[in-house]
Amino acid sequence: MELDQEQIAEALLASLPIRLLEMLRERDISDEEIFSALQEGTLHLLAVDQMLGPPRKRLTIAELSAETGVDPTTVRRLWRALGFQDVTDEDRIFSSIDVEAVTSLKGLMRTRATDVDVAIQLARVIGSSMARIAAAEIVASNSLKGVGLGSNDFTTVDLADRFTQYSASILPAVPELLVYAWIRHLHDAGRHAMVALDSGARDVSERILAVGFVDLVGFTILSQQLTTQELGAVVSRFEELSSDAVTRRDGRVVKMIGDEVMYVVGSPEAAVEIGLELKEEYAKEKLLSEVRAGIAYGSVLAREGDYYGPVVNLASRIVNIANPGSILVSDGIQQALSGKSKHRLVPLRPRYLKDLGSVQLWVVNPTD
Repeated sequence: MELDQEQIAEALLASLPIRLLEMLRERDISDEEIFSALQEGTLHLLAVDQMLGPPRKRLTIAELSAETGVDPTTVRRLWRALGFQDVTDEDRIFSSIDVEAVTSLKGLMRTRATDVDVAIQLARVIGSSMARIAAAEIVASNSLKGVGLGSNDFTTVDLADRFTQYSASILPAVPELLVYAWIRHLHDAGRHAMVALDSGARDVSERILAVGFVDLVGFTILSQQLTTQELGAVVSRFEELSSDAVTRRDGRVVKMIGDEVMYVVGSPEAAVEIGLELKEEYAKEKLLSEVRAGIAYGSVLAREGDYYGPVVNLASRIVNIANPGSILVSDGIQQALSGKSKHRLVPLRPRYLKDLGSVQLWVVNPTD
């Protein structure tokens, strides 16, 4: 006796893990959508898409604009600033969370063009930060580790089951953590801005800071000698040590680029101490090579969570010419610490740096 299409669909759905089927249905994914994904071998992709709600309820950009009252051009600018790929007029990819987000952003945009620009700028920073957090979550997820490593043991149903469990557990908790961290960092940034204004800054984008770059010497060669797991352990340890040393002295890690960390801190002495601590800590690590640091001090431009200007360029150039295990600082650091530092700063012969000209540098000799 032949089974009709409805009976086949019921049989396939019944073959799914009960918890997976229940989770998908709880997210308003219809049995027809589940069955279609099963037939096409895309159930694992549907398990990811369920985070945005049912595919059948997706909107075009014109429909999203009509729902929110924000014109399509501005929606496209926001979408692009958040770091997402451009969409066509026909693409149905927007869901209720996009409606909520764009509606919330309307409060930032108001009516003036400058308000739109501010919203776009914030969207760019938020998008970049959230993209990094999301990527780190997926890589760190135990639910997806060890899957697909040349094995046929995992089916698309297994992947869908694992991901729906993972997303169900993490979605309620992480937003609270993100809001908490944002409030704390907003408080911290606000206090630093007030201190900068008290110190004579013309506006909150101008800061007088020490800027440091620290990198691992010989990282490229080291990475070629390690397994993927060992390399991951080196990078994780590098990030952990750097973050601890910087934040302990009221500084901020601006960014980490592979084997290099950029940090800022208000105190020139603290900037030097950070470099010295990282040098000492890395020397204890069997998997880590020596480090070198370049530090400069002066006026910088704060923009979108990053820092710019000649002082930043100088610190970046200094680290590239520093010898392994050395801490090189600019004349600005030496002048700020003259007679105040417990460490001895030894002058080097002036060095010519591309685009910066001849500069006086100093090497830090730590006291025992």
